[in-house]
Amino acid sequence: MKRTSLIILLALSMIAISGCAEDTVIETENQSYYVANLVGDPSNRNVFRSTTAWSNTAAFEMLIPDYWEIKMDEDDLYNTDIYMSSDEYDNDSCIVLAGTVGYGISDEYEKEIWQTTTSYGVAEDYYFYERISDTEKRPVLRIVTFSDAEENYYILEARFPETDYESCSADFSNMVATFSTLDIELEETYVEEEIFQPKWISLVLNPYGTEGDEYEIIVDYPPNWVLTNNEGDKLSQYIITDQETSCETYAGAAQRDLTGLTYSEDVLVLDNNEIATKYIVTTETGETSMEIVTFVHDELTYSFELRNIDQSQIATCMEEFESVVKSFRTYAEEMEAKGVTDY
Repeated sequence: MKRTSLIILLALSMIAISGCAEDTVIETENQSYYVANLVGDPSNRNVFRSTTAWSNTAAFEMLIPDYWEIKMDEDDLYNTDIYMSSDEYDNDSCIVLAGTVGYGISDEYEKEIWQTTTSYGVAEDYYFYERISDTEKRPVLRIVTFSDAEENYYILEARFPETDYESCSADFSNMVATFSTLDIELEETYVEEEIFQPKWISLVLNPYGTEGDEYEIIVDYPPNWVLTNNEGDKLSQYIITDQETSCETYAGAAQRDLTGLTYSEDVLVLDNNEIATKYIVTTETGETSMEIVTFVHDELTYSFELRNIDQSQIATCMEEFESVVKSFRTYAEEMEAKGVTDY
């Protein structure tokens, strides 16, 4: 079985506020790691950074709940020097192996192969089950494997308890969603604390009237905006609303007929340096009622609309709307930029 999961991920920017790069990273026989406090995170997580058991130069990071801790594998139970667990689960019954080698799995387990897509890229995702009866099976473990352009493998493994495995799986999935590789040596990244700073959210969507992965696009929107999946709308399925101003962005909208509308025309330069046309639609009294941006990319026409404009904050509404449009790229382009070829 193959299943693709698309994760809309809140991108993070974290500012170091203390620490130095000398004698601060914990070194084991095959791995090095440290945990930094993430100050101000509403989800109460910490930053975990580590090398893999395969390589002392392949380093990665992910966010882990603050009720999880790092332990040494003193009894050599696993394929790593360290493992993660939480007191929420008795006797280390739910554990996570980060940067493990990924072998030693019993042939008796049934296996399902999925693919999981995060903001980092596509990962091979394996679920292993123990057959209980002819009609029942129990999840035993899950292995998620990312890779980078240098063909390093980053293997994350979760081992589930016999009960409450749904909660264990949810914790692990949230960790996987925040995975990212590090571009510099682990020691050079060390800090004791970082400040949580939410940035814009990446949304993967099909423009109105299209189906299939080949038409998927990505745009970024502010973290204080709310996404609505409005399947009944005749112009756009995806509406993103600013909670402070109520201004609405219609993403991947259908082409609008401008006949009979009063508007001015200008250009908008996208982040990819392509030129879009923007139309500022006004009412009889001169108020701006709508902004429409259209452009052609790879022989396909795309359209975005700004509606329900708060006249008292029109400059903010239009600036943020145009920033959303400027961030446009196709899903294929995003994966290519990350060096991912199998998606």
